[in-house]
Amino acid sequence: MVRGFCFFCLILLAAPAVFAQTCTIYVVVDAFDGETTLGIDHLKAKDFEARTGNASLPVISAAQSFNNRVLILVEISGNSYNWPMLATARGMARIARTAPAGRPIAFGVFAEEAFISKEFYADPQKRSSAIDDVLAQAERLPGKDPALFDGLHQALATFGPHQPGDTVVLVTDFHDHKSKHNPADLTKEFTAAGTRLVVVFKEGHIRRTTDTHRYIKDENRALQLLSSRTGGMYFDNTSSRALDFAWAGYMLGIQLPNTWDKPKEWKLQLKDADGKIDKKALVVFPQHLVPCAATVTAVR
Repeated sequence: MVRGFCFFCLILLAAPAVFAQTCTIYVVVDAFDGETTLGIDHLKAKDFEARTGNASLPVISAAQSFNNRVLILVEISGNSYNWPMLATARGMARIARTAPAGRPIAFGVFAEEAFISKEFYADPQKRSSAIDDVLAQAERLPGKDPALFDGLHQALATFGPHQPGDTVVLVTDFHDHKSKHNPADLTKEFTAAGTRLVVVFKEGHIRRTTDTHRYIKDENRALQLLSSRTGGMYFDNTSSRALDFAWAGYMLGIQLPNTWDKPKEWKLQLKDADGKIDKKALVVFPQHLVPCAATVTAVR
């Protein structure tokens, strides 16, 4: 009887440790001065406050130097004379070619179909060769009616198993007539994957129809909302800045309960020198955190 009682006591003592087990997830965020709009450097883990509901989420690390995968996806459609978008694709290709060695980059274009390099190349020579293949294929892609959301769906699939900081840089003029997928589908997919979307608007040669302006307005709104929800950003004709943003910010290590089994909403704020919330700072972060099981070890 005493032996059984002692065994019961051991279970009670061990229970808190079992139920308190945690794991660490890594997510890329960025912080800006609300007055100057400049990025804030040299922040530490203690400078961030993360919460979900009334519960605190410990921020255990903050690395400003990290290396994440970036996929550049450029629309080339409209019609065979969409020279502005073709020129944009070549311009983005030049930016990708000259990106620093060690940066893993994939490059793709889309019209009615998408063609994306199969790997993320950190070596500039291999990366440039892959980009040449994509641009050569671009001239043979059907181009009358773009399938924007299908292209994004294919871009997500290119990443395979998720890694922290995975980012799609989308360059588009917001035209979609062919996609089987819709904005709601892509919102679910990006949320589940924990992947960021950075959007660059480039005005191409748009075919005029009675519904043209409505389509552009609806798709513009959908993509702006999606980029915001994923911790991305929206840029207007500033392609180089978009790629800079894809590599900027902090890789945070955040402790989550092991029971966290699906993407959940959270809140991230900066603290000032006195440990109070800095209301002037702007923090860009994804609306949802994915469970630890959905990610692999952070890339350093």
